[in-house]
Amino acid sequence: MPSFTLDTSAYSAFNRGDKRLKDWFNAGTDIVVPTIVIGELRAGFAVGNRAKENEELLQRFLDSPNVFIETISDRTTKIYAQIYSGLRNKGRPIGTNDMWIAAIALQIDNELLTLDEGFENIPDLMLARV
Repeated sequence: MPSFTLDTSAYSAFNRGDKRLKDWFNAGTDIVVPTIVIGELRAGFAVGNRAKENEELLQRFLDSPNVFIETISDRTTKIYAQIYSGLRNKGRPIGTNDMWIAAIALQIDNELLTLDEGFENIPDLMLARV
């Protein structure tokens, strides 16, 4: 079964009705959601005016049989350190959370579905194109 790792930007755009993402969210595809993405989403819900509705939508999504939550492991921390060092040496930093998300995608050798720029500078990270 095909799979991808989900970034916060792609989840948010899909829920706003971005048609480019429609084909990615289907029962025939495994979707890996890093815990960092869940944290970013819930932080956004906390400062928004539709927190309850957004939380219910997220929970239904996370409860889907083809959605899997991925956490940080010791191996993830080593990959994160390589990403951090590489981007710093290139003078191309990205946000801390994005580096964690990329580290998880690299760890499980999975494409990252994102609408954010900056991930392109991470060696070996496969990016899903929408």
